[in-house]
Amino acid sequence: MEKEPMAFEVIVDQEKCKGCEECIEVCTSGVFSIEGRKSIPIQMKACIGCKSCVEVCKEKAITVRGLEKEMSEMASLLLRDLH
Repeated sequence: MEKEPMAFEVIVDQEKCKGCEECIEVCTSGVFSIEGRKSIPIQMKACIGCKSCVEVCKEKAITVRGLEKEMSEMASLLLRDLH
């Protein structure tokens, strides 16, 4: 039985997060939810690695890491359109 590797790891520093919900608004994959007035990644497997959440977070509370050599096809297409 082969395990599917997680392409991206999304980390929210709960001490820095102010619960502004900007990450929820910008994330097209539905990765985030608000619990206890803080953002938490609830659908990490849905992350396409675009890092829009990192860019929009004024508190610098979000980190996306664990990027593998190959970006998902969807992320590549989205990033290509941004440039």
